[in-house]
Amino acid sequence: MTTEELTNKLKECDDIDIFMNENASEFDESAFAKYLSELARCNNINGSKLAIESDINVAYSYSLLRGSSKAPGRDIMLKLAFGLMLSVDQTNRLLTLGGAAPLRSKVRRDSVIIFCLEKKLQLEQANELLLQYNLPPIYQATTPAH
Repeated sequence: MTTEELTNKLKECDDIDIFMNENASEFDESAFAKYLSELARCNNINGSKLAIESDINVAYSYSLLRGSSKAPGRDIMLKLAFGLMLSVDQTNRLLTLGGAAPLRSKVRRDSVIIFCLEKKLQLEQANELLLQYNLPPIYQATTPAH
């Protein structure tokens, strides 16, 4: 079933419990992990290197790649995007699959992040630029310890 078909079905339903039960197989909650793993594979990056490049815990990196951890918060997804040197489009897809808002150029912080992704800057450089504009750095969010 397409997303549009599922959305239409949801709009027409009167009971969310029935909808959730009848359509349980339509929810792809592993899409984030699948996409992250594919990006890592295409970039020839394993969990250890991803952890180093993204400034996250190694065990947590592997659990995200395996899909044994749920999608992280937006800032950790942004750290992953920098660690994988993703394009803005790839980053927005990762964010969306993880349940977060995509980057928007009308948001000051997002504009700086978009610029940094486009210029292939490192995470540390992006954080320095964010701080220069008095914006919260990407490392503001904490990484869960595993």
